[in-house]
Amino acid sequence: MSTYSSEAIQLQTNDGVIHTVDIRFALQICPVRNIIMQERQKNLYTDDVIPLPRVDAKNLRFIIKWWTSVQDLEENLPRMGKGKLIQLLTEENANHQFLLQIILAANYLQMDNFLLITTNLLAEALNECKCVEEIRKKFLGN
Repeated sequence: MSTYSSEAIQLQTNDGVIHTVDIRFALQICPVRNIIMQERQKNLYTDDVIPLPRVDAKNLRFIIKWWTSVQDLEENLPRMGKGKLIQLLTEENANHQFLLQIILAANYLQMDNFLLITTNLLAEALNECKCVEEIRKKFLGN
């Protein structure tokens, strides 16, 4: 009998990059979790790569990095997860356009905790804007 903690799953992003991830992370992704559970119910344990057609490698790498840094926080996730997100965005020198990209990826992956934290950060950034022009500059780079 295998344990979840020692298993790995391969995920392929839309730009062809294959990521080998811990199953605990893979189970946070609703479409992937559904595939894994269906295989388990049928006693199938394939090593097939699971495609993620709406996520690119850069976004998935970032999400994996964030999840790895917060996976043990549980009840402190909303507060601490936001702090880690801000820290990682700063380290990546990411702009608001990147934040929008990872929000779209989190929505597609149905990672509710990450989606909640990223959209709250987006809402705070929007609230700081005084006019539509300021929003355009922040999020569209125009």
